Amino acid sequence: MRTTVSIPGMHCASCAALIKDVSSEFPSIKSINVDVDTKNVTLNHDESFDMQKWATEIEALDPKYKILPTS
Repeated sequence: MRTTVSIPGMHCASCAALIKDVSSEFPSIKSINVDVDTKNVTLNHDESFDMQKWATEIEALDPKYKILPTS
């Protein structure tokens, strides 16, 4: 499965690295692409992926990080 979300608060390569690092702790995520320019994060994951848990973990990293759906 593939899910793409927007995280408007991320602004640099360090933000991307932090998001990738936390995402590596979720074994159901098979791959992740973080595009700082578009502020989009694309996750390739199993059906068992807990999106809410992942979003909570990412949003806890920085008050500017809010997980938003993409259109």
